[in-house]
Amino acid sequence: MRKYFLTLDLEEWYHLEYLKEYKDVIASKQRFAPRVIPFLKEMADHEVYLTVFVLEDVAKDNPEVVRKIAKMGHEIACHGKHHELVYDMTVDEFRKRIGETKKTLEEITGQPVKGYRAPCFSMENEKLDVLWDLGFNYDASLIRFKEHKLYNVMDMSSFKNIDSMVYKKEDKYEFETPTLDIMGKSIPISGGGYFRLFPLWLMKYFMKKHWEKEDNFIFYIHPFEVVGETLENGKKMGKKNYFRFQVGRPTLQEKLIKYIKWLKKQNVEFVKFEDYIGKEVGKEGMAI
Repeated sequence: MRKYFLTLDLEEWYHLEYLKEYKDVIASKQRFAPRVIPFLKEMADHEVYLTVFVLEDVAKDNPEVVRKIAKMGHEIACHGKHHELVYDMTVDEFRKRIGETKKTLEEITGQPVKGYRAPCFSMENEKLDVLWDLGFNYDASLIRFKEHKLYNVMDMSSFKNIDSMVYKKEDKYEFETPTLDIMGKSIPISGGGYFRLFPLWLMKYFMKKHWEKEDNFIFYIHPFEVVGETLENGKKMGKKNYFRFQVGRPTLQEKLIKYIKWLKKQNVEFVKFEDYIGKEVGKEGMAI
């Protein structure tokens, strides 16, 4: 059965790399992260549970929101401390910040945090061992999209490809966010701004093309996309950035729900990372 990992990066509008420099210019007190609860409740009501990668900055400002998300049945995972790029940190800096974030999230939810996703897919191979040392058992930072100036493409040669878009080394897992190769070009089809920009019929076409070679799929969104209201003083970020930020936002939630309903009709199973790993571990136990 095809598996679909629906994920949310719980961060704020000013954590976006192209907006960080405009935070003080825009000076908006609007916060989108606390307002994802109705969307996540609707997903849970439809038995669609997400893996939510949480920034420590957001968690400290909104601990009750994080607790509510966990109580609904969604998985809480780690997205870092301040949305800093991983390759801009030393190994020691990364260890300290991610260790602190993991501890914060676990204190808020009372549950172990096992997963991590690097901001802007900026993970490096040398820092995977840090995650394992800290007690994580999976990373979801792999993407093969060299055309993006911020993304980093990790080397998976030491991992075994055990399933569609899933790699394993000993008892640790790496999950790949997909792109689609069309005429030698990588097309990002995994969510975010691309899902807002492309019409729904085209996203369905891309999904069918993906299924020609792969079964599993990872999709990601952000709070500012689910909460479609206009950002106060947003036009101060400039026309190009404002278009990039605003395009498709007012109708994103409705579009995504239609997409999910279509996916269910295609015999797709929505899965959290922790549940997928739990089943894999269970299979290994039965094999023994």
